[in-house]
Amino acid sequence: MGNIGRLKEDVRNTWSGAWVEQFWQDFRYGFRGLRRNKGFTLIAALSLALGIGGNAAIFSLVNALLFQRLPYKDPDRLVQVTGYYPKGAFAALQEQSRTMDIAAYTTDTEFNLTGEGEAVRLVGSAVSANLFSVLGIEAEVGRTFSRLESQPGQDRVLVLSDGLWRRKFAADPDIIGRMVSIDGEDRQIVGVMPPGFEFPSANAQLWVPRRMDPSNTFAYWNTGFVPLVARLREGATLAQARGETRLLIANVIPLFPYPMAKSWNADSTIEPLQQYLVSDVRGKLLVLQCAVLLVLLVACGNVASLLLARSAVRQKEMALRSALGADRGRIVRQLLTESIVLGLVGAAAGLALADGVLSVSKLALPANMPGLAAVHIDPKVVVFAILLAVLTGLVFGLVPAITASRTDLACTLRMAGRRAATSPGVRGRGALIAGEVALAVVLAVSAGLLVKSLWALAHVNPGFTPEQILTVRVTPNQSLCEDRWRCVALYTQLLERIQSVSGVSAVAANNALPLSGEVPAFPLEMDNHPLVPGQTNAPMIWAGAITPEYFSMMHVPLLAGRSFTPADGANSELVVVISEATARRFWPGENPIGKHVRPVWGEQPWRTVVGVVGDVRLYKVATELPDWINGVAYMPYPQAVGIDKKLPSSMTLVVRTSRDANYVSNEIRRAVAQLNPDVPVGEVHTLESIVAASKSQERSMMWLFLSFAGSAVLLAAIGTYGVVSFSTAQRMYEMGVRIALGATRPDLFGLVLKLSLRLVLTGLAIGLTLTIAVTWTLRSFLYGVGSRDPIIFVTVSVLLIAVAIVAGLVPARRASQVDPMTALRAE
Repeated sequence: MGNIGRLKEDVRNTWSGAWVEQFWQDFRYGFRGLRRNKGFTLIAALSLALGIGGNAAIFSLVNALLFQRLPYKDPDRLVQVTGYYPKGAFAALQEQSRTMDIAAYTTDTEFNLTGEGEAVRLVGSAVSANLFSVLGIEAEVGRTFSRLESQPGQDRVLVLSDGLWRRKFAADPDIIGRMVSIDGEDRQIVGVMPPGFEFPSANAQLWVPRRMDPSNTFAYWNTGFVPLVARLREGATLAQARGETRLLIANVIPLFPYPMAKSWNADSTIEPLQQYLVSDVRGKLLVLQCAVLLVLLVACGNVASLLLARSAVRQKEMALRSALGADRGRIVRQLLTESIVLGLVGAAAGLALADGVLSVSKLALPANMPGLAAVHIDPKVVVFAILLAVLTGLVFGLVPAITASRTDLACTLRMAGRRAATSPGVRGRGALIAGEVALAVVLAVSAGLLVKSLWALAHVNPGFTPEQILTVRVTPNQSLCEDRWRCVALYTQLLERIQSVSGVSAVAANNALPLSGEVPAFPLEMDNHPLVPGQTNAPMIWAGAITPEYFSMMHVPLLAGRSFTPADGANSELVVVISEATARRFWPGENPIGKHVRPVWGEQPWRTVVGVVGDVRLYKVATELPDWINGVAYMPYPQAVGIDKKLPSSMTLVVRTSRDANYVSNEIRRAVAQLNPDVPVGEVHTLESIVAASKSQERSMMWLFLSFAGSAVLLAAIGTYGVVSFSTAQRMYEMGVRIALGATRPDLFGLVLKLSLRLVLTGLAIGLTLTIAVTWTLRSFLYGVGSRDPIIFVTVSVLLIAVAIVAGLVPARRASQVDPMTALRAE
């Protein structure tokens, strides 16, 4: 009958559930084997943890922000109308469109809430009455706006966010119908939105109807240019909406009460809303996902190399298994199961690391992005990590398993414990290590470029001196400034009181602090640059409103003319000071002092240029101004106007002091409360922290890449050491023969070191070629450095050569000290 045991196994294999039993046996055996080899398991699991943990963290962001459906009704039919539109244009588009229901909204609009304890400044949105119906979302408590509540006199209503309702109103169940004061107007709370509703940004705490008053022509057509969101109507397609939009905009241009350029919003189109919301971060997320995939590939290569070495050691075990009746498929399955177990162990450790990687990754994205704060390691991410562990287990375990299953039974048993001069897996391990080094080079160069970019940003002159300066936002209601003298008097008295505080050496105020993200701008007509109706728009100018001491205390240099003085009051000659870049752009080679400018609306008077100051980084450290801003003009506060023709009410106090921030903050709050208790006072920040925060995304991106690159280089170094060390151990007999034939110890040292260098140099050559091909994807994240910076390429090359030398030193030293008699006897 033959082998009874083998016959029993063949019969059991016909059972439908036999594979489950065999898998469980393989799983337990593999786990016991990993537990016995703790050193191997630790190195392999940590290698995989770095790759799987990083991928799990970035996947959680990519899945939540790029692929997870928006939490609205039929989100696939929601679209964004690109461009910005005044109320009149919005009303015309809304009325004429046959393919879309269109709604309007403002982004991060600030409101004062008073009469509910301490006055506070809140962030919200002024929206068209149909916004919530377009999004397809209902209020959690109460209702949203009705169509009539955008009309003057009927718009005194308010919808709260769930967070504001709970934090400020203690989740009062009777909140509906309650009256609160918003910007000095009494509004009735009609609804509370559900938790997690974050439109248009994560900062939104309340929503008010956007007043539509065609009788106020200036406000209806000249101010309040906002973005539009829409829902495709039943049967309408994206292509149809895009075609209609071009025609609608062409029809709207003649409706403006002033000549509007024919090119206005000519490039406007329709984009899916989800795609539009993530357009600023899509590229960054994809780059990060590619980076962590490279780390995972390096980890897989490292573990595959370790398994190849382990399979060489287990040749006798595999031969015995074959001799006892195991076929090749059974051996491969056993080894693949062990690889999967190893992958799962790495996934468990990786998930422990993923939360930290996710926290740092969030810092590389805009904080006000909808849904970002809620991203976490959820069950979907855990499932993804498990699937990734199984997949990587199959990937890095397949080649070693097949190699081990090809054992020559007779040859292996005949050799018994003797080692061959060469191992069948050495060449394959060398190829894997060269690939690891190549991928590590890509990550190291990318990290180097980001480090140099951040270094360049750190050395950018922002145009002002931030040391020992505190800032605080003071935001009275706009209604207070309807009589201009009241706001001027408020800030004059406030600055005088703060100036008398102990330790304060200087104090000033401005309407838009540098690097704060605020963009106070309006179109300006200039001498020698007449407007041509219907052909071009007036240049958009950053319109600063400042007090006389601002330039001196911020150390902004005066380059020509004079600065402002207290004599530049509301009833004196209207004057402006412009930046150096503005003077150079509009009056090149001319003296700008005495030139004239004026806002482009109504019958605004001309203003005289009396000074030129140095350029200041107003928008970002890396970008002085947004692309659509053409220059900078400063006005003395008593003469200042905004796009709405009104005096700016909200100002930022800038205080130079050597005192503690808490002390100064308390003094400012006390002074404001004495002057007007209904004026909210924001948090005190140092200007240095604001400058640092403006670089936070670049800094977080750099640290992520440094971590990824460091992990890849470390894994490549470990892999190189492993290959060289294993190869040297396998060649000890050869080393003994070489010494017996006259080779010197330096010869053996150099022989082993050459192997390490050959592996790394091969990978370095491949990696540099790959890097040149792919680093162009980082161009949008770099400042002051090219994507092919030769210094970074040379530095990384030197680093990898040093890694090769370090990785080869110990094996080379061991080889050079071999005793030929011992080596020959051992074989």
